[in-house]
Amino acid sequence: MLITNLEKGRGDKYRVYGEHTFLFALYGKELKKYGIEAGRELSDEHISIIQKEVLMKRARERALYMLERRPMTVAMMRDRLRNSDYTDEVILATIQFLEDYHYLDDGEYIRMYVESYKDKKSRRQIEYELMRKGADREMVRDFFEKHEFSEQASLLRQFRKYTRGKDLQNPVIRQKVYRYFYSKGFDYAAVEAVFNGEQNIQV
Repeated sequence: MLITNLEKGRGDKYRVYGEHTFLFALYGKELKKYGIEAGRELSDEHISIIQKEVLMKRARERALYMLERRPMTVAMMRDRLRNSDYTDEVILATIQFLEDYHYLDDGEYIRMYVESYKDKKSRRQIEYELMRKGADREMVRDFFEKHEFSEQASLLRQFRKYTRGKDLQNPVIRQKVYRYFYSKGFDYAAVEAVFNGEQNIQV
């Protein structure tokens, strides 16, 4: 394949184009090692070697490093690898490796996320944020169907914290409280129920 262009990429990397199609990103010393220059031919054999011996290994190491810092969904990992100039082929193989060894598991990510935020956020807010992170909508809803989630308990804890010291008899403050919890994804009726049970209690 004819190398048609070398383009400065992220950090010390260069984006390599073969016949005007992006092939991969390599460091300058790797370009010299494999004799990659614009206008020169690069054999399919060398491209395969670079994919397997350099890029696959690098992508795995990068992915494992990121997962050590924080858990991710498959979609989050795919986006980060793509932003690091890995090709779809390398990304697909890397994600398959991570899933095979259970380093990447959307079901487990959903469980951990819900466990972390069940006392801080509404179910609606948790669902929305999980889907923003790339978790499958049906997988998220299936989790909530199979696991107990007491939104009322979460709401009560947050209500007591947020309204501490506030005059709940004041209509302006009451409306502000309603708007706050509605914006957090809590149902208006649920907030009203907590209000009716809490308004005469010092919180």
